[in-house]
Amino acid sequence: MRTGLPALLVFLVLAGSGVCSDAHAQAPGPAPAKRYPWDMRQPKCFLPDAIPSRQCMAEDWPSYFETKERVQRLLLNPDLDLILRAEKDLGFSQKRFPTGQYYFEAWYSALETILSESNPRSYQLVEEWAKAEGKDGYAKIAEALLQYGEAWRARGPGFANSVSREGWNIYERKLREANQVLDSAPERVKGLGAWYALKLRIAYQLPDPDASRARLLAAGTDLWPDYVPLYGISMLHSLPRWGGTYKQVDEIAHMAYEKSRARWGASLYSLAYGLIFSTRCDCTIADTLVDWDLMKQGLRDIEKQGGGNADVWSGYATFACDMRDRTEARRLLELSDKLRTNRSAAPPDPCREFAFSAT
Repeated sequence: MRTGLPALLVFLVLAGSGVCSDAHAQAPGPAPAKRYPWDMRQPKCFLPDAIPSRQCMAEDWPSYFETKERVQRLLLNPDLDLILRAEKDLGFSQKRFPTGQYYFEAWYSALETILSESNPRSYQLVEEWAKAEGKDGYAKIAEALLQYGEAWRARGPGFANSVSREGWNIYERKLREANQVLDSAPERVKGLGAWYALKLRIAYQLPDPDASRARLLAAGTDLWPDYVPLYGISMLHSLPRWGGTYKQVDEIAHMAYEKSRARWGASLYSLAYGLIFSTRCDCTIADTLVDWDLMKQGLRDIEKQGGGNADVWSGYATFACDMRDRTEARRLLELSDKLRTNRSAAPPDPCREFAFSAT
């Protein structure tokens, strides 16, 4: 049975130990292949006749968060050979980490983080990437991310009334250019979860009809029903601050539930809500139209499937406090405390005081 879930869940993958035989240390052979910068295995492990052992086995992608950090490292100090190798390992993979996320989620999240920022070396990398692959692979998605980053640098991070007319013009123009780049990708790339994630993000920022956004969300989640960020992007942009409604937000969360319930129960309903509050929402869970009973069932499903860590449970405990559900808040904080390694003194916490007070 699969364990864990995407997006908010963190666990460690324990590596085995062993010794690498040096019986054939002197065997002749070609030079070892280029290594990832974190690969500290001994040279003898790369010899053609080396006897396999745990110590000589590569563990390049041990967990979601470490994989994302490693891909970011490759992008910040670009080596196209290694990036193309990582793309092959991760970008088109159907594999999942023990915590449930797809390998491609860590890959794309790293691309989004690095390529959306201003870095001259990123432009050179993407140009070389496109020459090496043409329209194939993630080169088109990488190019679109550069355009998306340019749009947001022109707009700036402030409120809408702080953006100049010229800033708005560049913002919309660059979003449309990024959209056109995505549209020019081959069909194989258009079937990727990453393609749908960026396409959805852009669609919600352009003056496109809601119906086209809904069709895009439906198509993407038909292909990738367990890819929580697709629901999270749509829920975030359906908040009232973006002109949407809490009814629309909850409808998308219910879509996540219906498309994944056979595999994950109500887990994705809870995860989808958790994702929008892990980014930025000028609201509390009590302001929304959340189905609190379904939310609690989802949290129990996450726990049953082996997901969650101390921070995840304490984060969801704030939901329970906002809903004034003392019993659930206490249960979640107790779960968090059992998993927390650092139990040093902390300032008073209103949620904890509510959860553990007698009345």
